[in-house]
Amino acid sequence: MLAIHGGTPLKTNGFPGWPQTTATDREALIQTIRSGNWSSGEKRAAFESRFANDCGVKHCFAVANGTVSLELILRGLGIGYGDEVILPPYTFVATLSSIIFAGATPVFADIDAGTYNISPASVEEKITEKTRAIVAVAIAGCPPDLDALSEIAKRRGVKLIVDAAQAVGAVWNGVSICALGDAASISCQNSKNLTCGEGGIITTNDDTLADAIATMLTGGTKDGQYVSVAQDHTISEFQASVLLSQYEKLASEMYVREKNAAYLAGRLAALDFVDAAAYDARITRHAYHLFLVRFNAEKLAARGVHRDQLLAAIQAEGVPLVNGYVPLYTFPCVTSDYTERQIGAKIDTTPLPVCERASYEEGCWLYQACLLGTREDMDDIADAIIKVWEHADELK
Repeated sequence: MLAIHGGTPLKTNGFPGWPQTTATDREALIQTIRSGNWSSGEKRAAFESRFANDCGVKHCFAVANGTVSLELILRGLGIGYGDEVILPPYTFVATLSSIIFAGATPVFADIDAGTYNISPASVEEKITEKTRAIVAVAIAGCPPDLDALSEIAKRRGVKLIVDAAQAVGAVWNGVSICALGDAASISCQNSKNLTCGEGGIITTNDDTLADAIATMLTGGTKDGQYVSVAQDHTISEFQASVLLSQYEKLASEMYVREKNAAYLAGRLAALDFVDAAAYDARITRHAYHLFLVRFNAEKLAARGVHRDQLLAAIQAEGVPLVNGYVPLYTFPCVTSDYTERQIGAKIDTTPLPVCERASYEEGCWLYQACLLGTREDMDDIADAIIKVWEHADELK
């Protein structure tokens, strides 16, 4: 009997928690407290230098959060009122809100059916004479097709911004995704694979953009003059201390996630009603902030059940497999009077077919901490999915 109907759950022990703190974290914070420099200084500069070197980029800025990092990139590129910025609707709201904060108009492009990343073909269809940039989100930590997107951006004369909020450490064709496009943005929010509670990272090889961002991060001052209206969004030394400490264990955690993700994907590959998200051969390293799972809507319909019924039953078995994003174009803030006044335009909210299917019929995910578990934990995940499927008739 399924646990949702009173049976014994398949998994009774939990998964690893997050964040995972270390003695080094505590010591770093104590040192910062004792230093008396709590605002911004040596720790921030040390992190920026190390991260830039590891990613192979010229410039790195550690900032307050991942929304601000995207907004600063847009503003630094001179993108604002009257401009259009293309983004996927299957992402966290910060991708959208950063564009609105900059005063530009978001334009939604559909996603790829295999990876749930932005579709280059749909991007091409959405470009107009007003388009200034493409924001390519690395959903779940999986790099999007940066070859195709870079070619489109170059040919159409628009900027390419890599939203790597979920993808710290990801590598595309041997190159850090933080070194691709015109700039990249990472989130260090509490759930992220590299966290300091709240924080963001900007990387770029564009000297002009870097100079503009540096000016904004000093409150808009340059040569003693206020040359732009801006705010200081740099991180504090407390955040920087934790980032430096947490960064020490990122590589080893990535190894564990990759190994477990490969094993779990192999287990799911043997099933005909569910699978893991597609994996492009050009991906050198997947960051696995999420482990994306896709149910086959036709197979489910043939059994007379919906994805959400399966998820509820799987969760009752002790496995936290949850439904993913819903389309950003369905959010009330997209059509609010405030948003329309802010950008001077209405946002197109026409449903996009692949995003609709991913959001409401097929897509779901596990959070990254689950992938820090054991091989037995991965077997429990697969076995819970199989158990529920075998008893799917009970869910009708």
